[in-house]
Amino acid sequence: MTQGTAEKKANSKGRKPPGQRTLAESMKLDLHDPREQAIANDFIKRFDKEHFRRLLIDWIVAKNHSFSIAEEAELHAIFDYLNPSVSARKANITHTTVREKIVAAFEQHKQKVIEVLSKAPGLIHISFDGWRSGNRYALYGICCFFRDENNKPCKITLGLPEVSARHTGPNIAAEILDVIESYQIQDKIGYFTLDNAKNNDTAMEIIGGELGFVWGRRRGRCFGHTLNLSAKAILFGHDADAFERRISGAEPLTEAEHLIWRKKGPAGKLHNLVVAIHRSDLLTGMLRNIQQEAFNKSSDPKLNARKPLDVILDNDTRWLSQLYMIRRALLLRDYIERLIAHHRIDFEQQNKAKRGGPKKSLTLPFICQPENQLSDKDWEVVEIFAQILSYYEATIKMLEGDGQIRKRKRGWTGSYGNIWDVIQGFEFLLEQLERFKDIAKDFPDTEHFRININLGWQKLNEYYEILSETPIYYTGLALHPAYRWKWFERNWTDRPEWIDEAKNMVHDVWRFEYREATLPGQEPSAVEPVPKQRKISDNPFQEYLTRNRYTAPEAGHDGLTPGEDEYLHWITHCESGDGSINDPLAYWHEKRFKYPNLSRMALDFLTIQPMSAECERLFSAAGRMVNPLRHQLEAQIIGMCQVLRSWLRAGIIHELDPFFISVDEEKVNLELAQMSDQQLEGWATKWLTQVVGVQDEMGAR
Repeated sequence: MTQGTAEKKANSKGRKPPGQRTLAESMKLDLHDPREQAIANDFIKRFDKEHFRRLLIDWIVAKNHSFSIAEEAELHAIFDYLNPSVSARKANITHTTVREKIVAAFEQHKQKVIEVLSKAPGLIHISFDGWRSGNRYALYGICCFFRDENNKPCKITLGLPEVSARHTGPNIAAEILDVIESYQIQDKIGYFTLDNAKNNDTAMEIIGGELGFVWGRRRGRCFGHTLNLSAKAILFGHDADAFERRISGAEPLTEAEHLIWRKKGPAGKLHNLVVAIHRSDLLTGMLRNIQQEAFNKSSDPKLNARKPLDVILDNDTRWLSQLYMIRRALLLRDYIERLIAHHRIDFEQQNKAKRGGPKKSLTLPFICQPENQLSDKDWEVVEIFAQILSYYEATIKMLEGDGQIRKRKRGWTGSYGNIWDVIQGFEFLLEQLERFKDIAKDFPDTEHFRININLGWQKLNEYYEILSETPIYYTGLALHPAYRWKWFERNWTDRPEWIDEAKNMVHDVWRFEYREATLPGQEPSAVEPVPKQRKISDNPFQEYLTRNRYTAPEAGHDGLTPGEDEYLHWITHCESGDGSINDPLAYWHEKRFKYPNLSRMALDFLTIQPMSAECERLFSAAGRMVNPLRHQLEAQIIGMCQVLRSWLRAGIIHELDPFFISVDEEKVNLELAQMSDQQLEGWATKWLTQVVGVQDEMGAR
């Protein structure tokens, strides 16, 4: 009798390991029976080897196991008992499977990325930043931003190299240059968006020397980093960085830590109070019970339906987490004050002396000690801090961008922050701080209140004044059709020398780098409909941007005569619809035949990133790959994996081994495919308003 496929596979294996059952044994099938043989064959055929591997990897990652756990004989025995096809199809993985798959995929797809970058019609902008992984690798994330041949903004990760030597400027520059050269884009490098670290200046000087540009004019500064410095100054004063170093790694709830925080005024005292409540099951339970009791007594059905909220614990001196902590505390203020009173009564009842009074030698619980409680004036200061930081939050939401909200045929495009909003962001926040400085003059001062608002203003103004070191920000705003030079003339009326400097700088870029440039022939390409302006509900910064748009007069004859200077013509000829332009990239792409050289200049500058947020997202994703049980992951593997995923998301590569895509991620992508752009935006920006591990329900309250 002819052997069936299942029997042949079983026999071809030779002797099976002790305890391992064949498929026929597991299913109690007679392989000499054609019908049962067909069942066995179909069962093997239906087994999805890649899906099994993805499930296994998902389990390893979710439970933070080492990848080597997949080689355990006991685990193999369980798999074979449940489905002998696992061994029959060689579906088990080894600790080397991950590395082999990643290296092979990287080598396979890199040439495609090189081709895409070579076809980019404009400059390729770079952002890089450093990060230390959980397994002590010092990595530098390198991301690039460019327009593809269809004029669509793209972002990809180029590399995550290890900088094993000291993080000096020369060492950083060497790694960045190696990555740039590996993609053959030395002649296409544009502008850089980096944080304010001094070693970045040194690195840029070396990179500029190697690639042939004046480094200072190509070095942009991450707006988010500047906001962080200013916000921390408001909360913690002039020594905010030293304060952060002092508390970093400090043991929680030590008296020394409490004293350090308390010296920082109301924000520090609130931090101590929140820490004490958050880390005590007793106090957390009491706070919930106090709220629930109040809800139950209310005659309002909406209050009856509420659920108690917990305090939100901030993350050291991260100002956004401080804002969320403050907001929640303000919401819970009445309940927190009742908690302190109840806790003191309970404590005194439990520690009565024989004569009925409290024991004299007892020390009150931390939150009950008068010096650790917030006075009414402290709460007023905290509320004003929340108001100030809310303006910072509104600005960061607009300028950070969510990185990925809209699906298109060729992958995903992102809602990126806009370079033309940076100058306006400075003006908006400085204006708000001026207002709060006036409020603080008449405020019964606590130790740091007025001083810290001034310090925050000074830090912002310091970086605002050095925007003139590069043409990035002036050009981005001046070449936006809805703002042009009218924005400067209207908002800088008392600083005419600033306007002259800005105009000269932008004109020099045009005159020396773009006016006489020879451009390759440009073929028309399909232009997608201009997306509606991103709207974030009740965002005061967005309202500020809308108010500052320029309404142009009715257009007359707008012909460009042969030989006429494109830039000079454009700045003097406005069109009636310019003030309503929401997407300047689409605008300039449409104008590329009328203004071939100027449109290239505009598109080059308008695609520069205002923040290095993409590096932060990269580090967040890379960090999830590393845990104490997976310390053996090589720096090269961590980097390659993140690079591959970015290529896939950008639509540059269209297929990637399913091994790299988790089952949960695939489910999410299927859900996203059904969402509208508005729903996608809400989904993608939600992370900006959440503190890790905390479900913030304030919006619903």
